[in-house]
Amino acid sequence: MALLSAARDDYKEVCRVLRENNSPPEVADLFRRDPDRGAAFSVLQQGWMLDYSRIPLDRPQRDLLLDLPRRVQLRPAVDRLFDGAIVNPSEAQPALHMQLRGQDASPERLAERRQMLALADRLHSGRAGLTDLVHIGIGGSDLGPRLVADALDEDDSAVRVHWLSTLDGRRFERLLRQLDPARTGVVIASKSFSTEETMTQAEAMRVWMGKDFEAGSWASTANVDRAVAFGIRPEHVLPFPVWTGGRYSLWSSVGVSAGAQIGSSRFEELLAGAAVADQAMQRAPDASSLAVMLGLMIHYFRRELALPTLGVVAYEPRLALLGDYLQQLVMESLGKGVDLTDQPLAQPSVPLVYGGRGTDLQHSIFQALHQGTDTHPLLLVGSLADSHGHVEWQQAQLAHLLAQAAAFARGRHDGAPHRRLPGNRPVGVLLAERLTPEALGFLLASFEHAVYVLSVLWQINAYDQWGVEEGKRLAAGIRQRLANDALSLEKLAGFF
Repeated sequence: MALLSAARDDYKEVCRVLRENNSPPEVADLFRRDPDRGAAFSVLQQGWMLDYSRIPLDRPQRDLLLDLPRRVQLRPAVDRLFDGAIVNPSEAQPALHMQLRGQDASPERLAERRQMLALADRLHSGRAGLTDLVHIGIGGSDLGPRLVADALDEDDSAVRVHWLSTLDGRRFERLLRQLDPARTGVVIASKSFSTEETMTQAEAMRVWMGKDFEAGSWASTANVDRAVAFGIRPEHVLPFPVWTGGRYSLWSSVGVSAGAQIGSSRFEELLAGAAVADQAMQRAPDASSLAVMLGLMIHYFRRELALPTLGVVAYEPRLALLGDYLQQLVMESLGKGVDLTDQPLAQPSVPLVYGGRGTDLQHSIFQALHQGTDTHPLLLVGSLADSHGHVEWQQAQLAHLLAQAAAFARGRHDGAPHRRLPGNRPVGVLLAERLTPEALGFLLASFEHAVYVLSVLWQINAYDQWGVEEGKRLAAGIRQRLANDALSLEKLAGFF
């Protein structure tokens, strides 16, 4: 403990030096003085490149930043994570989600995976006899699999997958009018099999499907008994371990609907890419790692530049949902106000994450990001190669990505004042050679590990979410009151 305490003091001193030196240098000046800056301020791993050369960070500051993993003893922390130590102290739980994707998993995990992939293959191939599949889940039971399905869909599935998350009666009824209950299946994805939004819609689907529900319904859950009691056949329950966190459940049977969309072979390639990221993190938890550098970049934006937001903007349209996915992964994990000893944090933790499609956002929010008075860091994400036969469209996307990165960093300083851009707006560029299933799996797992890196740097628990639980607890009581009272706008004014 004395060694760890000394390391923490050492780390705090480095952070103090970074902050005191941080009247940020001008990126344009840094490029003029350092022609090799691009190569020196980037990391390449498994077909991905993270270029952080457009961040206002000089070489001495960069060297301090890259030394942080050593100073906070990241390697032993990573060893504890992969060894199954308790990393969620408030719930006395390890974080074992890496076991859901590796080939060296336990026989039980491998059997669960085979069951899930076999169903995904039956649905994808049409052997299940269904034309449509409705996936009901919310949070991690929706965001991860929906991102994967959207990113890797090659339009070769026998089923159309429809995603239901929030309670939206209009959308629900509109969807049902397009479907035939005899040709429709439903996957109910809920760890507890008690999530209000999920179970409300599951009950409505059960009523609508009638006699077809028993044969055409599956449950992805850690609560097998509750799923069977709801009416799911025991052989249609796809179990996953109770220690599976919601935002990591993509790798479990929650991913079955994504597998139905993209096919079991692509889903296996996705899992393999994630397993490679796990191996890379174990082997080298340092600045040569994409995961570690993503964590260090977010750390620098949030704590050393004191910037409260992070935009994740996709110039690869298949990654349009990446910002939504990372919003949950990053904000639910790192949105904490106390450290591991329950002491209030002296510095900020999580940034507000948002995202969307690059060229769409250029026509909406980018004006404010370029010339507004506030600075908002960005991560621009793209790929070099297309998979759709429209090479010129892919090149246009890449050209816009690089142009925006240059404009944010360089600015424009000539012409009338209203035409000038201040520049020096921090922007990272994340590029794939090609967005394959393996590449996507590697990226998503790397972001998971980046979150863990940040939790070690900031000494917070990345695996609980008591704020979410409190809102659910309060909603249950309020809903009962609303059901018993005649509602009016006046009665709800100032409701507390």
